[in-house]
Amino acid sequence: MATPSPTPARLLEEILAAAQARGLDQRQLAARAGLSPFTISRLKRQGDASLATLDRLAAAVGLHIALLPDDALLADVERGELF
Repeated sequence: MATPSPTPARLLEEILAAAQARGLDQRQLAARAGLSPFTISRLKRQGDASLATLDRLAAAVGLHIALLPDDALLADVERGELF
C-alpha cells in the first residue's frame, strides 16, 4: 500500500526538526532560506507553505524534496509489468 502524500504542514515539521537537529533556531533557518522569521512563524501556524518555500527551507538545512514512486508502482516497474 502506498504511503499517504505528505502535506505542506508535515513537510514543514520535518524541515524544522532537521534544522533543530543541526542546531539552527528559527531565526537562523530563516536567514539561510532568505525568509523572515515572521514568515516561518506564519507557516507554522497556517500550514500553507508553497512548494517553492518548502524547497528553500529544505535546502537551507541540506535537504531536498523528491518525488518517489509508491511501493506498488515500483514493484510493477521492477517486474517489467508497467513499461
